Amino acid sequence: MKRLRLAAVVAVAVIGLSGCASKPRPAPAAQAAGSFPVTVTAGNGTVAIPGRPVRIVSMSATSTEMLYAIGAGPQVVAVDKYSTDPPNAPTTSFTGSETSAEGYMTFRPDLVVMAFDTGHNLVAQLGLLHVPTLLLPPATSMDDTYRQFQELGQATGHAAAATQEVASIRQQLDSIAGSVGNRVKGLTYYQEIDNTLYTATSKTFIGALYARLGMVNISDPADHQGSGYPQLSAEYLIKADPDVVFLADSVCCAQTATTFGARPGYSVMKAVRLGHVFPIADPIASEWGPRVVDFLRTVADDVTHMTSSPSASP
Repeated sequence: MKRLRLAAVVAVAVIGLSGCASKPRPAPAAQAAGSFPVTVTAGNGTVAIPGRPVRIVSMSATSTEMLYAIGAGPQVVAVDKYSTDPPNAPTTSFTGSETSAEGYMTFRPDLVVMAFDTGHNLVAQLGLLHVPTLLLPPATSMDDTYRQFQELGQATGHAAAATQEVASIRQQLDSIAGSVGNRVKGLTYYQEIDNTLYTATSKTFIGALYARLGMVNISDPADHQGSGYPQLSAEYLIKADPDVVFLADSVCCAQTATTFGARPGYSVMKAVRLGHVFPIADPIASEWGPRVVDFLRTVADDVTHMTSSPSASP
C-alpha cells in the first residue's frame, strides 16, 4: 500500500502545479477564543463556521496532530486510518480519498478537515451536505505550517493555544538549528520518499527544514516541472553523489542503508562509502505539523554525529 505514498506525491505535484498549495493566503483575523461564527480562509477559500465544532472529522494525519496539539482533541470524533498520532485518536478505515462523502456523515460532523481533494470533489460534496470543510494541503514552507495551526485554532475555538504552539515550534526549531551551527553548512543531501526515487526539493516544507541547517538539496536542478516532488533517475542520483542520504521510506518500503547501497551502481556514492545513509521514520518525514521538530532533531543528530566521526572525510 505504501501508505498511499505515490498517490500523495502525485496529488502534491498537481496541487503545486495548479498553485493551490503555494498560493499565499492572508493570516486569519484575530478572534477571541470561542467566538463564533467565524470565517476561515483555507486552501478551498473562505469557509464559514457557524458555531464551535464539537464533532470534527479529520482526514489528514497532519491535521489530526495539529488538532490534538492545540487542545481540540476532545472535539475529534473520527480520523483517517493514517492518523496514528496520538495513539488514542479515533481511527477509522477511511483514507481521505473516498469516492463519496456520505460515509463521513455517519459521524454527524460539524467540521471536516482534509489535506487532499483530488478526483472525487469531496469538499464540494460536503458543501452540498452543509458541512463546513477546511482543505489544508501539504505545506510548501514552514509559514504554511504556522498558518494552518492558526486556521485550525480559529476554526475550533483554540486560537490562543494555536498561537502558543506555533511559538513553541519556532523556538524548538531555532534551538536545534543553533545547536548545529555551521558544522554541516554546504553538505549536499538526497531525501528518498520511496524506492522509485521520488524526492522533495527545497521548495517543500521538507527542504525548508534542511535549509535551516545550511544543507544543499541535490534534487533541485531536476525539478523541471516545479512540483517540488520530482522523480530522479539512478544515473542522476549517482552523478550528483550527495554527501548524505536520508531514507524516508524505511517503513513503507523496508529500505535501509544496506538495501540502498546494494542497488546497482550505488556503491560508488560517497554517502554509501562513508556510511552516511540514514533512515527516517516515514510519518515523521512526511507530516508538516508538530512532528517537524522531531524531523529536524533527527536530521541534526545524524549529521552532527556524522561530521564528528573519523570516517566523515572521503
